[in-house]
Amino acid sequence: MRKAVFNHPTLSLIRIVGAVLFFALPLKAQSAATPESWQQAIGPWSWMFPRDHGAHPAFKTEWWYFTGNVQDSLAHKFGYQLTLFRQGIQFTPAQPDSKWAVRDFYFGHFTISDLSAGKFHVAERVTRGALGEAKAAIDHMEVAVGPWSIKQDARGTIQLTAREDDIAIDFAERPVKPLVLEGVNGLSRKANGVGEASYYYSYPRLETSGQMRVGEMTYSVTGQSWFDHEFSTSLLGDGQVGWDWFCLQLDDHEEIMLYAMRDKSGAMDPVSEGTWVNVDGTSQRLEPGSFSIEKLGTWTSPRSGTVYPASWHITVPGHLADLTVTPAMADQELHLTKMGALDYWEGACATQGKVGNAAVSGVGYTELTGYAGALPSETVP
Repeated sequence: MRKAVFNHPTLSLIRIVGAVLFFALPLKAQSAATPESWQQAIGPWSWMFPRDHGAHPAFKTEWWYFTGNVQDSLAHKFGYQLTLFRQGIQFTPAQPDSKWAVRDFYFGHFTISDLSAGKFHVAERVTRGALGEAKAAIDHMEVAVGPWSIKQDARGTIQLTAREDDIAIDFAERPVKPLVLEGVNGLSRKANGVGEASYYYSYPRLETSGQMRVGEMTYSVTGQSWFDHEFSTSLLGDGQVGWDWFCLQLDDHEEIMLYAMRDKSGAMDPVSEGTWVNVDGTSQRLEPGSFSIEKLGTWTSPRSGTVYPASWHITVPGHLADLTVTPAMADQELHLTKMGALDYWEGACATQGKVGNAAVSGVGYTELTGYAGALPSETVP
Protein backbone atom coordinates (compact mmCIF):
# COMPACT_ATOMS: atom_id res chain seq x y z
CA MET A 1 0.00 0.00 0.00
CA ARG A 2 1.23 3.46 -0.86
CA LYS A 3 2.57 5.49 2.05
CA ALA A 4 0.52 8.48 0.88
CA VAL A 5 -2.58 6.74 2.19
CA PHE A 6 -1.31 6.92 5.76
CA ASN A 7 0.10 10.42 5.52
CA HIS A 8 -3.20 11.92 4.42
CA PRO A 9 -4.78 14.33 6.99
CA THR A 10 -7.97 12.22 7.18
CA LEU A 11 -6.05 9.27 8.69
CA SER A 12 -7.50 9.59 12.17
CA LEU A 13 -11.05 9.82 10.82
CA ILE A 14 -10.46 6.78 8.60
CA ARG A 15 -9.19 4.72 11.51
CA ILE A 16 -12.10 5.52 13.78
CA VAL A 17 -14.90 5.33 11.20
CA GLY A 18 -13.48 2.04 10.00
CA ALA A 19 -13.47 0.74 13.54
CA VAL A 20 -17.09 1.80 13.98
CA LEU A 21 -18.08 -0.24 10.94
CA PHE A 22 -16.90 -3.48 12.54
CA PHE A 23 -17.74 -3.10 16.16
CA ALA A 24 -20.92 -1.05 15.79
CA LEU A 25 -20.57 1.11 18.89
CA PRO A 26 -23.11 3.93 19.23
CA LEU A 27 -20.94 6.87 18.17
CA LYS A 28 -22.34 10.37 17.68
CA ALA A 29 -20.30 10.70 14.51
CA GLN A 30 -19.71 13.81 12.43
CA SER A 31 -18.22 13.65 8.97
CA ALA A 32 -17.25 16.21 6.35
CA ALA A 33 -20.78 15.88 5.00
CA THR A 34 -23.90 17.06 6.81
CA PRO A 35 -26.07 14.26 8.24
CA GLU A 36 -28.81 15.11 5.72
CA SER A 37 -26.51 14.34 2.79
CA TRP A 38 -26.53 10.58 3.31
CA GLN A 39 -29.61 8.47 2.63
CA GLN A 40 -30.91 6.20 5.38
CA ALA A 41 -32.46 2.74 5.24
CA ILE A 42 -36.00 3.56 6.31
CA GLY A 43 -38.69 2.44 3.88
CA PRO A 44 -38.99 -0.17 1.12
CA TRP A 45 -36.23 -0.34 -1.49
CA SER A 46 -37.05 -0.78 -5.19
CA TRP A 47 -34.70 -3.65 -5.92
CA MET A 48 -33.36 -3.99 -9.45
CA PHE A 49 -30.60 -6.34 -10.54
CA PRO A 50 -27.86 -6.22 -11.76
CA ARG A 51 -27.98 -2.55 -10.69
CA ASP A 52 -28.18 -3.29 -6.96
CA HIS A 53 -25.17 -5.59 -7.10
CA GLY A 54 -23.23 -2.34 -7.60
CA ALA A 55 -22.35 0.52 -5.26
CA HIS A 56 -24.88 2.82 -3.61
CA PRO A 57 -22.98 6.08 -3.10
CA ALA A 58 -25.96 7.84 -1.50
CA PHE A 59 -25.37 5.59 1.54
CA LYS A 60 -22.36 5.95 3.77
CA THR A 61 -21.40 2.32 4.44
CA GLU A 62 -21.38 -0.67 2.08
CA TRP A 63 -19.76 -4.09 1.87
CA TRP A 64 -19.49 -7.07 -0.48
CA TYR A 65 -18.78 -10.11 1.64
CA PHE A 66 -17.82 -13.69 0.69
CA THR A 67 -17.08 -16.63 2.97
CA GLY A 68 -16.76 -20.28 2.09
CA ASN A 69 -15.58 -23.79 2.85
CA VAL A 70 -13.55 -25.58 0.16
CA GLN A 71 -11.26 -28.59 -0.19
CA ASP A 72 -8.95 -30.23 -2.70
CA SER A 73 -9.12 -33.77 -4.12
CA LEU A 74 -7.13 -35.08 -1.15
CA ALA A 75 -9.66 -33.64 1.33
CA HIS A 76 -7.31 -30.86 2.43
CA LYS A 77 -9.88 -28.45 3.92
CA PHE A 78 -9.91 -24.63 3.98
CA GLY A 79 -12.14 -21.75 4.95
CA TYR A 80 -11.82 -18.32 3.36
CA GLN A 81 -13.15 -14.78 3.70
CA LEU A 82 -12.92 -11.93 1.20
CA THR A 83 -14.73 -8.71 2.11
CA LEU A 84 -14.45 -5.35 0.34
CA PHE A 85 -15.81 -2.21 1.99
CA ARG A 86 -16.72 1.29 0.85
CA GLN A 87 -17.00 3.97 3.54
CA GLY A 88 -18.25 7.46 2.68
CA ILE A 89 -16.20 10.35 4.03
CA GLN A 90 -17.50 13.41 2.14
CA PHE A 91 -20.79 13.35 0.25
CA THR A 92 -19.32 15.97 -2.09
CA PRO A 93 -15.49 16.21 -2.15
CA ALA A 94 -14.08 19.65 -1.35
CA GLN A 95 -12.09 19.63 -4.62
CA PRO A 96 -14.02 17.24 -6.88
CA ASP A 97 -11.85 17.93 -9.94
CA SER A 98 -8.61 17.00 -8.17
CA LYS A 99 -7.11 13.59 -8.81
CA TRP A 100 -6.45 13.49 -5.06
CA ALA A 101 -10.11 14.17 -4.15
CA VAL A 102 -11.51 11.78 -1.55
CA ARG A 103 -15.21 10.96 -1.36
CA ASP A 104 -15.03 7.37 -0.10
CA PHE A 105 -12.27 5.26 1.26
CA TYR A 106 -12.05 1.53 0.60
CA PHE A 107 -10.63 -1.33 2.60
CA GLY A 108 -10.67 -5.10 2.57
CA HIS A 109 -10.07 -8.19 4.67
CA PHE A 110 -8.83 -11.47 3.22
CA THR A 111 -8.29 -14.63 5.24
CA ILE A 112 -7.58 -18.30 4.65
CA SER A 113 -8.15 -20.88 7.37
CA ASP A 114 -5.91 -23.84 6.57
CA LEU A 115 -8.01 -26.28 8.57
CA SER A 116 -5.91 -29.35 7.85
CA ALA A 117 -2.71 -27.61 8.96
CA GLY A 118 -4.34 -25.61 11.76
CA LYS A 119 -3.02 -22.25 10.52
CA PHE A 120 -4.86 -18.94 10.02
CA HIS A 121 -3.65 -16.40 7.43
CA VAL A 122 -4.82 -12.76 7.43
CA ALA A 123 -4.29 -9.83 5.06
CA GLU A 124 -5.79 -6.33 5.00
CA ARG A 125 -5.76 -3.38 2.61
CA VAL A 126 -6.75 0.28 3.00
CA THR A 127 -6.92 3.00 0.34
CA ARG A 128 -8.52 6.42 -0.15
CA GLY A 129 -9.80 5.31 -3.55
CA ALA A 130 -7.98 8.15 -5.37
CA LEU A 131 -5.66 7.62 -8.35
CA GLY A 132 -7.45 4.45 -9.39
CA GLU A 133 -6.44 2.52 -6.26
CA ALA A 134 -10.03 1.27 -5.80
CA LYS A 135 -13.34 1.25 -7.64
CA ALA A 136 -16.95 0.18 -7.32
CA ALA A 137 -19.29 0.19 -10.32
CA ILE A 138 -22.79 1.56 -9.67
CA ASP A 139 -24.74 -0.57 -12.17
CA HIS A 140 -23.31 -4.08 -11.71
CA MET A 141 -21.07 -6.09 -9.38
CA GLU A 142 -17.51 -4.95 -10.00
CA VAL A 143 -15.46 -3.87 -6.98
CA ALA A 144 -11.70 -3.68 -6.54
CA VAL A 145 -9.25 -2.67 -3.81
CA GLY A 146 -5.79 -2.89 -5.32
CA PRO A 147 -5.26 -6.48 -6.57
CA TRP A 148 -8.36 -7.75 -4.76
CA SER A 149 -11.43 -7.82 -6.98
CA ILE A 150 -15.01 -9.09 -7.26
CA LYS A 151 -16.75 -9.15 -10.64
CA GLN A 152 -19.93 -10.80 -11.90
CA ASP A 153 -20.28 -11.62 -15.59
CA ALA A 154 -23.41 -11.54 -17.76
CA ARG A 155 -24.14 -15.21 -16.99
CA GLY A 156 -24.16 -14.55 -13.24
CA THR A 157 -20.82 -16.18 -12.39
CA ILE A 158 -18.77 -14.19 -9.89
CA GLN A 159 -14.98 -14.07 -10.16
CA LEU A 160 -13.03 -13.52 -6.93
CA THR A 161 -9.35 -12.63 -7.13
CA ALA A 162 -7.06 -11.71 -4.25
CA ARG A 163 -3.35 -12.12 -3.69
CA GLU A 164 -0.88 -11.22 -0.98
CA ASP A 165 2.63 -12.45 -0.12
CA ASP A 166 1.65 -15.82 1.33
CA ILE A 167 -1.99 -16.35 0.24
CA ALA A 168 -4.06 -16.00 -2.93
CA ILE A 169 -7.37 -17.11 -4.42
CA ASP A 170 -8.75 -17.16 -7.95
CA PHE A 171 -12.31 -18.48 -7.70
CA ALA A 172 -15.34 -18.78 -9.96
CA GLU A 173 -18.59 -18.73 -7.98
CA ARG A 174 -21.94 -19.75 -9.48
CA PRO A 175 -25.20 -19.12 -7.58
CA VAL A 176 -26.99 -22.43 -6.97
CA LYS A 177 -30.08 -20.69 -5.55
CA PRO A 178 -31.73 -17.32 -6.20
CA LEU A 179 -30.66 -14.37 -4.08
CA VAL A 180 -32.57 -13.81 -0.83
CA LEU A 181 -33.80 -10.43 0.41
CA GLU A 182 -33.07 -10.40 4.14
CA GLY A 183 -35.37 -8.89 6.77
CA VAL A 184 -38.59 -7.45 5.34
CA ASN A 185 -38.11 -7.31 1.56
CA GLY A 186 -34.45 -6.49 2.09
CA LEU A 187 -34.86 -3.96 4.93
CA SER A 188 -32.90 -5.46 7.83
CA ARG A 189 -33.46 -3.71 11.16
CA LYS A 190 -30.50 -3.53 13.53
CA ALA A 191 -31.96 -1.32 16.29
CA ASN A 192 -35.21 0.48 17.15
CA GLY A 193 -34.30 4.02 16.09
CA VAL A 194 -35.32 5.62 12.80
CA GLY A 195 -32.96 4.52 10.03
CA GLU A 196 -31.04 2.08 12.27
CA ALA A 197 -31.21 -0.58 9.56
CA SER A 198 -29.55 -1.70 6.35
CA TYR A 199 -30.64 -2.87 2.93
CA TYR A 200 -29.39 -6.44 2.76
CA TYR A 201 -29.51 -9.42 0.43
CA SER A 202 -27.59 -12.70 0.14
CA TYR A 203 -26.67 -15.49 -2.21
CA PRO A 204 -27.01 -18.36 0.31
CA ARG A 205 -25.19 -21.01 -1.70
CA LEU A 206 -22.55 -20.49 -4.39
CA GLU A 207 -20.82 -23.40 -6.10
CA THR A 208 -17.14 -22.49 -5.83
CA SER A 209 -14.11 -23.74 -7.75
CA GLY A 210 -10.64 -22.49 -8.56
CA GLN A 211 -7.11 -22.09 -7.28
CA MET A 212 -5.92 -21.31 -3.77
CA ARG A 213 -2.32 -20.59 -2.81
CA VAL A 214 -1.06 -20.95 0.77
CA GLY A 215 2.66 -20.33 1.15
CA GLU A 216 4.43 -22.14 -1.68
CA MET A 217 1.58 -24.63 -2.25
CA THR A 218 -1.21 -24.15 -4.79
CA TYR A 219 -4.41 -26.21 -4.51
CA SER A 220 -7.27 -26.84 -6.92
CA VAL A 221 -10.36 -26.63 -4.71
CA THR A 222 -14.14 -26.91 -4.85
CA GLY A 223 -16.82 -26.17 -2.29
CA GLN A 224 -19.61 -23.83 -1.22
CA SER A 225 -19.65 -20.09 -0.49
CA TRP A 226 -22.03 -17.47 0.91
CA PHE A 227 -22.35 -13.86 -0.29
CA ASP A 228 -23.78 -10.84 1.55
CA HIS A 229 -24.21 -7.30 0.24
CA GLU A 230 -25.34 -4.56 2.65
CA PHE A 231 -25.59 -0.78 2.42
CA SER A 232 -26.70 1.70 5.09
CA THR A 233 -25.88 4.99 6.77
CA SER A 234 -26.92 5.06 10.41
CA LEU A 235 -24.86 3.56 13.19
CA LEU A 236 -26.30 1.06 15.62
CA GLY A 237 -28.46 1.81 18.61
CA ASP A 238 -27.52 3.06 22.05
CA GLY A 239 -26.32 0.27 24.28
CA GLN A 240 -25.37 -2.11 21.47
CA VAL A 241 -21.75 -3.28 21.42
CA GLY A 242 -21.55 -5.82 18.60
CA TRP A 243 -23.10 -8.89 17.07
CA ASP A 244 -22.84 -12.63 16.52
CA TRP A 245 -23.64 -13.59 12.91
CA PHE A 246 -24.07 -17.07 11.45
CA CYS A 247 -24.47 -18.44 7.93
CA LEU A 248 -25.07 -22.19 7.89
CA GLN A 249 -25.25 -24.45 4.83
CA LEU A 250 -26.80 -27.80 5.73
CA ASP A 251 -26.22 -31.01 3.83
CA ASP A 252 -29.97 -31.33 3.23
CA HIS A 253 -29.58 -28.21 1.00
CA GLU A 254 -31.24 -25.78 3.40
CA GLU A 255 -29.48 -22.62 4.64
CA ILE A 256 -29.84 -20.46 7.73
CA MET A 257 -28.73 -16.89 8.43
CA LEU A 258 -28.98 -15.52 11.98
CA TYR A 259 -27.70 -12.36 13.62
CA ALA A 260 -27.79 -11.60 17.32
CA MET A 261 -27.21 -7.94 18.18
CA ARG A 262 -25.71 -7.72 21.67
CA ASP A 263 -26.14 -5.13 24.41
CA LYS A 264 -23.57 -4.21 27.04
CA SER A 265 -24.65 -7.09 29.27
CA GLY A 266 -24.06 -9.58 26.45
CA ALA A 267 -27.78 -10.25 26.02
CA MET A 268 -29.40 -10.59 22.60
CA ASP A 269 -31.22 -7.43 21.49
CA PRO A 270 -34.90 -8.15 20.69
CA VAL A 271 -34.43 -6.88 17.10
CA SER A 272 -32.21 -9.87 16.26
CA GLU A 273 -33.56 -12.01 13.42
CA GLY A 274 -32.63 -14.25 10.50
CA THR A 275 -33.72 -16.18 7.42
CA TRP A 276 -34.45 -19.85 6.66
CA VAL A 277 -33.84 -20.87 3.03
CA ASN A 278 -35.66 -23.96 1.76
CA VAL A 279 -34.35 -26.59 -0.63
CA ASP A 280 -36.26 -24.99 -3.54
CA GLY A 281 -34.78 -21.53 -2.84
CA THR A 282 -37.86 -20.02 -1.23
CA SER A 283 -37.28 -18.50 2.19
CA GLN A 284 -38.97 -17.44 5.41
CA ARG A 285 -38.00 -14.64 7.73
CA LEU A 286 -37.00 -15.81 11.20
CA GLU A 287 -38.65 -13.04 13.19
CA PRO A 288 -37.27 -11.67 16.45
CA GLY A 289 -37.85 -14.17 19.24
CA SER A 290 -38.28 -17.14 16.90
CA PHE A 291 -34.89 -18.73 17.65
CA SER A 292 -32.39 -19.09 20.46
CA ILE A 293 -28.58 -19.04 20.58
CA GLU A 294 -26.86 -20.48 23.64
CA LYS A 295 -23.10 -20.08 24.05
CA LEU A 296 -21.48 -23.37 25.10
CA GLY A 297 -17.80 -22.53 25.50
CA THR A 298 -15.12 -19.86 25.15
CA TRP A 299 -11.72 -19.35 23.55
CA THR A 300 -9.15 -16.72 24.62
CA SER A 301 -6.97 -15.06 21.98
CA PRO A 302 -3.23 -15.30 22.72
CA ARG A 303 -2.71 -11.97 20.89
CA SER A 304 -5.48 -9.62 22.04
CA GLY A 305 -6.50 -11.44 25.22
CA THR A 306 -10.12 -11.24 24.02
CA VAL A 307 -12.48 -13.96 25.21
CA TYR A 308 -14.79 -15.15 22.41
CA PRO A 309 -17.62 -17.70 22.41
CA ALA A 310 -16.36 -20.99 20.97
CA SER A 311 -19.48 -23.09 20.30
CA TRP A 312 -23.23 -22.57 20.22
CA HIS A 313 -26.51 -24.43 20.64
CA ILE A 314 -29.04 -23.01 18.17
CA THR A 315 -32.73 -23.86 18.12
CA VAL A 316 -35.36 -22.75 15.61
CA PRO A 317 -38.61 -24.24 16.93
CA GLY A 318 -40.69 -23.23 13.92
CA HIS A 319 -38.50 -25.44 11.73
CA LEU A 320 -37.93 -28.16 14.37
CA ALA A 321 -34.21 -27.38 14.20
CA ASP A 322 -31.81 -28.25 17.01
CA LEU A 323 -28.19 -27.58 16.01
CA THR A 324 -24.73 -27.31 17.50
CA VAL A 325 -22.24 -25.01 15.75
CA THR A 326 -18.53 -25.49 16.47
CA PRO A 327 -15.51 -23.59 15.09
CA ALA A 328 -13.57 -25.73 12.61
CA MET A 329 -10.42 -24.24 14.17
CA ALA A 330 -10.17 -22.27 17.41
CA ASP A 331 -7.88 -19.44 16.30
CA GLN A 332 -9.58 -17.54 13.49
CA GLU A 333 -9.21 -14.06 14.98
CA LEU A 334 -8.39 -11.13 12.70
CA HIS A 335 -5.84 -8.99 14.50
CA LEU A 336 -5.68 -5.88 12.29
CA THR A 337 -3.42 -2.82 12.46
CA LYS A 338 -3.87 -0.63 9.38
CA MET A 339 -6.82 1.30 10.84
CA GLY A 340 -5.64 1.24 14.40
CA ALA A 341 -5.99 -1.86 16.57
CA LEU A 342 -9.02 -3.86 15.42
CA ASP A 343 -9.79 -7.39 16.57
CA TYR A 344 -12.71 -9.61 15.65
CA TRP A 345 -13.31 -13.32 15.08
CA GLU A 346 -14.48 -14.61 11.71
CA GLY A 347 -14.15 -18.26 10.95
CA ALA A 348 -15.22 -21.51 9.35
CA CYS A 349 -17.56 -23.65 11.44
CA ALA A 350 -19.14 -27.09 11.41
CA THR A 351 -22.80 -27.83 12.17
CA GLN A 352 -24.39 -30.99 13.60
CA GLY A 353 -27.92 -31.71 14.79
CA LYS A 354 -31.46 -32.39 13.68
CA VAL A 355 -34.13 -30.76 11.56
CA GLY A 356 -37.32 -32.56 12.46
CA ASN A 357 -36.46 -36.23 12.84
CA ALA A 358 -33.62 -36.10 10.30
CA ALA A 359 -29.99 -35.86 11.34
CA VAL A 360 -28.15 -33.08 9.52
CA SER A 361 -24.63 -31.75 9.30
CA GLY A 362 -23.13 -28.84 7.42
CA VAL A 363 -20.60 -26.07 7.17
CA GLY A 364 -20.78 -22.32 7.59
CA TYR A 365 -19.15 -19.18 8.91
CA THR A 366 -19.49 -17.18 12.11
CA GLU A 367 -18.58 -13.55 12.79
CA LEU A 368 -18.10 -12.20 16.33
CA THR A 369 -17.63 -8.44 16.83
CA GLY A 370 -17.45 -6.15 19.83
CA TYR A 371 -15.76 -8.62 22.18
CA ALA A 372 -12.39 -6.83 22.09
CA GLY A 373 -13.49 -3.79 24.08
CA ALA A 374 -14.78 -0.26 23.66
CA LEU A 375 -13.80 2.16 20.90
CA PRO A 376 -13.45 5.97 21.05
CA SER A 377 -16.79 7.71 21.52
CA GLU A 378 -16.13 10.56 19.11
CA THR A 379 -14.61 11.17 15.73
CA VAL A 380 -12.26 14.05 15.01
CA PRO A 381 -12.62 16.61 12.20
